[in-house]
Amino acid sequence: MLTGPLHSIISVAFICRQPLTAGINRETTLNRFMRYQTQSPCETTAPVSKLSTIATALGMKDPYTLEHNRRVAIYVRRLAKRIGLNGTAADNIRLGGLLHDIGKIGLSTKVLNNTLDRLSGDMLAEVQLHPLTGARILKDFNVPPAVIDFVLYHHEKMDGTGYPFGLRSGQIPLGAKIIRVADCFDAITTDRPYQQRKSWIEALAILRQLSGTDLSPLLVEAFIADIKEYGLARRPTRFIAFYSPVSARRF
Repeated sequence: MLTGPLHSIISVAFICRQPLTAGINRETTLNRFMRYQTQSPCETTAPVSKLSTIATALGMKDPYTLEHNRRVAIYVRRLAKRIGLNGTAADNIRLGGLLHDIGKIGLSTKVLNNTLDRLSGDMLAEVQLHPLTGARILKDFNVPPAVIDFVLYHHEKMDGTGYPFGLRSGQIPLGAKIIRVADCFDAITTDRPYQQRKSWIEALAILRQLSGTDLSPLLVEAFIADIKEYGLARRPTRFIAFYSPVSARRF
């Protein structure tokens, strides 16, 4: 558990002091949507640079997720460029990659340290709230709305079986689809408490198996081409400090 000044900063900055995992249960899609929409925003909006504090807290609680976020940011920037996205659109997707799992700051130690490949119902419900938690956090910062959407929808699937809302292909923002592909690949090619890493060749084969049901077929093929050309992400970038939505600075 976090204590001291860092805990105080996070408590004030996060979600207007509301509990991160309040109301965890097996909700319907409609109930989740309504709860997300009706939560009151904070009276003031914190600068995006404050997110570095949350990133630090996440790294202390779950070092894997912090490094995973950084690698995903590298992959999504490359994929965005490959499909012709540049400027603000690419920057927002990169930031979405950096922040996509920021909601995992609210996960219990039991979930983070899980070594089983199948979760209990309560643990699964907790995990499925992390996009909502992440979106709630970001609503209180000076983050572009598109980035919040990417974080909120990055676990939606093409066939409508994803979470938290069960959106289908045309309802999912492109940035969220891009993050989903990179997220899957990095999860497969890195060691996790419940799973040993697979080779990049095996991972690309798995992405093809997920193409059309979970992942966008066009993005999968573009991602495969990118990995074959540039390889794995091995140099995680700095986290938030170098991003400013009101300047010309770039990742």
